Amino acid sequence: MNGVERRGFQPEMTLKYCQGRARLAQTVFPWGRENIELGLGEKRTGIICVGLQSAFSTPKGCQEKQPLLLWHYCWDKLQNLILNKTQHLKLP
Repeated sequence: MNGVERRGFQPEMTLKYCQGRARLAQTVFPWGRENIELGLGEKRTGIICVGLQSAFSTPKGCQEKQPLLLWHYCWDKLQNLILNKTQHLKLP
């Protein structure tokens, strides 16, 4: 199961068996409370949280051959992310 699938499954089991309480689910199941709370929030709001793992991941062989390439790749991704988020802002 990937992160989104797991965070969809965990709140269902928490609501079904633990009355929606993340701390109780943490003791009953081998899951982290933060993950359960995030899944409960996603289920409640319908908004899926997306991580940046895919944006900052590159093939391992490439990292070993050229270690600085990873730094430049991450920097470019971060700059693009910032530009995309701030283009709509109007500066005084």
